This record gives sequence, C-alpha cells and structure tokens, in this order.
Amino acid sequence: MAQSIIWKDDPAYPLNASFLSRQLDIRSGLGSPRFLTQKMARDGVTIAAGTILPLLSDGVWKSYYFITATDVSTLDTGALSNGKDYCVYLCDDGSDTGVLLISLNATNPLGYTSSTSRKIGGFHTLCTSAGAIAGHPLSGYTASQVLPESVWDLTHRPKNASPNGMVYSRALDIWVDIYLASGTGGSTASTYLATVTDTRNWMDFVDDGAAVFKRLLWDCEFGSIAAGSNEETNISGSTDPGNSGGHVDTTGRRMISNIGCEDCCGVQWQWLNDTGYHAPNGTTAYWGNLPGGKGSQYTTYASDPAAPEMASGVTSGLTKLLAGADWAAGAGCGSRARNASNGRVSAYSTLAGRFAAEPV
Repeated sequence: MAQSIIWKDDPAYPLNASFLSRQLDIRSGLGSPRFLTQKMARDGVTIAAGTILPLLSDGVWKSYYFITATDVSTLDTGALSNGKDYCVYLCDDGSDTGVLLISLNATNPLGYTSSTSRKIGGFHTLCTSAGAIAGHPLSGYTASQVLPESVWDLTHRPKNASPNGMVYSRALDIWVDIYLASGTGGSTASTYLATVTDTRNWMDFVDDGAAVFKRLLWDCEFGSIAAGSNEETNISGSTDPGNSGGHVDTTGRRMISNIGCEDCCGVQWQWLNDTGYHAPNGTTAYWGNLPGGKGSQYTTYASDPAAPEMASGVTSGLTKLLAGADWAAGAGCGSRARNASNGRVSAYSTLAGRFAAEPV
C-alpha cells in the first residue's frame, strides 16, 4: 500500500479528536516554574523566551510560543498608579501573535471578554517612593513602579490565596502580605491605605487569615521578611497612623523591607503563630474561658479569672508572640523585636497582624 491513515477519531489512535482538543500545558522559558519577571524599566513585566502559553478563545485552544523575551507594558487604559494590583492578559485579536495587555480589571481587559483573553499573571506597584536607602534593593524606586517580588504568574503564585497585595520571599519560599491586615473574615485583605485591623485577639486573626487561605507568620519568618526595614526607630509622629503603607520613620526613612513589606517595625505589633510563656504573679493553674464560646484555656494565672469570659487584661503564663513593636517603642523597634507578654485573648489598638500563604 502506498498510503496509510495518520489520523482517525478513534481512541486507538493517539491523534484523536479528544487529544487534539485538550488544554495544552504551560511551559516556562526560564527553566523554573515562573515565566514572568519584572521588566528592567520597572513599568511592566517580561515573558521569558521559550515560554508557551495556551489560550482558550471562544471555545478554540490556541497556543502562543514566545521565541524571544517579550516585554509587556501596554495598559488597556490610563497609566500605572501607586499601590495598586494589576493583571497581565494574553488576548486573541484574531492575529497569529495575539495581544498582551496590563489592566486593573481582574476579569478581562478593556476591549476583550473573558472568552477572548486569559489572565496570565500580575503585579503590585510601589505605594510611595522608597527614596535613597543605602544597600537596600528598592533604593531609588519611585511610586507606581513594579515591585519585583510582587510579580506572579499562573505557575508562580500563592497556592490558594489571592496574590493581590503580596510579595514572594525567595529565602522562605512563601508569599507574604505587603501591608498590615485590613478587614475581617472573608474581607480580610492586604491593601494600601486601608484601615488597619487592630483591637482584635490572636484567635480572631487566625480565623481571619484562614478565611482567605492565609496564616500568621512564624518568629523566624518575620525576621526574614522584615529584613531591610528601619531598625530601632518608630513611625514619624509616634502615633497610630490608622492606615497601611507609605510611611516614614522618625528619621524620614521609608518603612519598607528588602522584599517590599510595609510597616514591619515601629507601627504596630504583629501577632505571630509562636506560643510563648512568662511567669505570672502566681503558680496556680486555672480554667480561663475564652471569648466566643469555643473552649477554655488551662494554665497558670496571677489569680482565678472567675468570669464567664476571660478579660484581655487577666495575666496568664501562656502567651502568643508579637513582632516589630509599635508606634511609640523607639529603640525597641526592629525586625527582631518581640513581645511575649500578651495572651491569646489580648486585644489592643497596638496589636495588628500580617499574613502569609504557601506557594503552588
């Protein structure tokens, strides 16, 4: 025979219709899980050479191959703003090359629909210029420029949490909130200029984080993500700023860490996961009923709590660590500053939280 069948819609043939219509895999051109990085000009991102990105457009799969490194800096409308979360889209405009756009819209860019575009990544912009900070990776960065460690893509992102308002710690392999937490429950977020959530106990912060697939940091993690922040100084004015991000300390230095976390030291104490202990003014153990009607805490107290719900002011031996220090702690502030005097039920205006999330 001079001819043979090379395709047939039959499970016995590898190139059947089911195989040909499958979703194609993403291939990163960096030789690592990620394919997006910050653009050198800091006004967008770069897709690594060799990257393959599939796009389902109006029910038809198309696969785009980026032969060379490709910069993406075109917005669907307007210009980059400070302290915002942007999405990067691959769009089908009917050509063989497609269109790459940046947009504030989390669903689809202007001029396209969710059926003709695919969100392939995103980033966060710096909220306030960093100024000149000797030896700091973000020294010289200006407001609205792309934070390098905030860049995420389909294969480099938090596992379940939203990447909005987060940066990646290469040292720890975790994603961390840029800002102190705002909101509660399902509205918990990391947002520039949002009202910081405080006067809330450790247990409620844990629930807030879990509601958005995040967790509190551990002691060793905080020291790493806060590195590069102001040390032994607190916020200018030595008062509660009320909102998150963009602050300077008493010397005029921006309060930002090496990876871009804001307000780590000298704004508000931040709850950690770690359990601590200090000797109270007593050695007798009592039951202390916890707020919320979800159980009690049995440990040593200075005196019997003797109340339906344990007041936050009752001194207990069992504590939860806090980090960073508050707006009036002066030289006590820093990436290694810790507070072991508050129990799980403590709820003061000086106590806030910052969350982390695991990567894919």
